[in-house]
Amino acid sequence: MHTKVVVALLAGAVAWSLTDAVAQDDESGAEREPMRCLSMGSIRSTRVVDDQTVLFFHGRGRVYVNRLERACVGLLRNGTFTYQVQSGARAARLCDTDSITVLELTGRGFNCGLGLFEPISKEEADSFLLGPNRAVTSTPVEPPKTEEDAPPAAESPPAPPPQ
Repeated sequence: MHTKVVVALLAGAVAWSLTDAVAQDDESGAEREPMRCLSMGSIRSTRVVDDQTVLFFHGRGRVYVNRLERACVGLLRNGTFTYQVQSGARAARLCDTDSITVLELTGRGFNCGLGLFEPISKEEADSFLLGPNRAVTSTPVEPPKTEEDAPPAAESPPAPPPQ
C-alpha cells in the first residue's frame, strides 16, 4: 500500500512538472508575439523613449514597447500623455486602435495613434532607456596641418647686390 502511494505521488509530480514545462514553453513563445491590447489595470508605469516610442511596464515584470504610427510632436519634450480609449465593453484595455494625447504645459497637445505592443526583455528596455553605449565617446579634434594648409611663409627681402 505504501509503495502504491509513493508511485502515485511520483507519477503526479512528474505529470505536473511536464505540464508546467509545456505551459512555460507556450508562454515564452507567445510572449514574443506582438499584442494588440494590454489590460489597463496591469499597466504599472510608462516611459517615453522618443517622439515615436513608449515603454509600457506591465505586471509580473513584463515590458512592452509601442512604436507609434508616426512621430508625436512634443512627446519626448513633455514626457507625459493621457490614454484615449474607445468606449464599449473593452474600455479596460488599451489597444493599437486607441491613441495617446501629449500633455503640454499649456494644455493638450497632439493626439497620436498607438501601434502594436511588442514584448521585450528587461535588458532591451534598459537599452532603450540608456540609449547608445555611453562608455564609447568621441570628441572632435583638429586635423594636423599639412603644407597645403600652412599659411604662406613671409617673403624675405631681396638680398642686396654684391659690391
